[in-house]
Amino acid sequence: MTWLVWLNTVICILGTAAGIMVASGSVISVANMQVSWAWLLMVAAFLIPVMFVIGGVSGWIAYAFEAKSWLIACVVLPWAYLAAFVAAMLATFAVL
Repeated sequence: MTWLVWLNTVICILGTAAGIMVASGSVISVANMQVSWAWLLMVAAFLIPVMFVIGGVSGWIAYAFEAKSWLIACVVLPWAYLAAFVAAMLATFAVL
């Protein structure tokens, strides 16, 4: 399990950096949208790097408490959030 925590840490560090770039690009796209829920997409874009930080830190906490099922959830959390954000953006582009 130690290898999973270290792998999650490295991926979350890289994901935080990439999430900042994705969020900044998404903010530009969201700013041009004329939909009533654009502010929700803006907040969701800023939360992408936050979810990677939460996933990395909570992974170590779950490992410390030997909660294997929670550790898997911490690994999946940022990726599930990113997939949901991308789906929301694609759905919004389909509406426009």
